[in-house]
Amino acid sequence: MICATSLLVACTPAEISSPPISVTPTNKAHAVGLDVYAGPRRRGNPVPKFRGQETIAVRSSAIVSDGKRKELSGVPCTLDSGLYTASFVTPANLVVPDYGPNSPAIFIRCISEDQSGSKTINAFNATTQKRMCGASAGGLIGVLVVGAVTAARADPEKGEFAYPPTTVLLRPKK
Repeated sequence: MICATSLLVACTPAEISSPPISVTPTNKAHAVGLDVYAGPRRRGNPVPKFRGQETIAVRSSAIVSDGKRKELSGVPCTLDSGLYTASFVTPANLVVPDYGPNSPAIFIRCISEDQSGSKTINAFNATTQKRMCGASAGGLIGVLVVGAVTAARADPEKGEFAYPPTTVLLRPKK
């Protein structure tokens, strides 16, 4: 596992100046706010625990003539998890519900006039990642020890989960 505290790039990412965009539940009758499982939970069904909300930064980029990636702004995109959707233009901050280890995969599709791209992102256990990144300072032995302790004590229901910031790479349409 490689842990990076910063990423050096040739250009500065576009500022996300638009307000955050909240997703829309696909079944509004079951939802309360962002919690898509509120109705079934109220009726006693065993559904994932609502932990609040997460914000995901979504950007788009394309390979330009010199072979380098260039961030694109104003590209229309859609997000779909099966439980909620959103339409937005990049770059954007999207507000999604947090269900910890039960957070669904998110499919993002961006389409411009002559390019398109898509990406699926999954929530990851940020608690475990933080522990492993801290252990990496102790070298291989530190990673092995912390990895063993983390595996023995891992309780995904108590861990903090998050979606990574993501960039959708657009390619020419065929």
